[in-house]
Amino acid sequence: MKIYLKERYKSYISITFGLLIGFIVVTFLFDKPDYTSAVVAILFGLIIGELLFYSRWSRRKKRE
Repeated sequence: MKIYLKERYKSYISITFGLLIGFIVVTFLFDKPDYTSAVVAILFGLIIGELLFYSRWSRRKKRE
């Protein structure tokens, strides 16, 4: 777990990419985004970013 957190700290690119996807999805779904939709976008983006990073991390871990 310590190795996971150390690598997670080094690669916020996937999390930022997930946030970007979340904001794009919310702007297409809602005409006038408000605070609730912004929170949904942030949560959606964080979940996508974390899943992207975790999947890459677990594939690398299996190879080692």
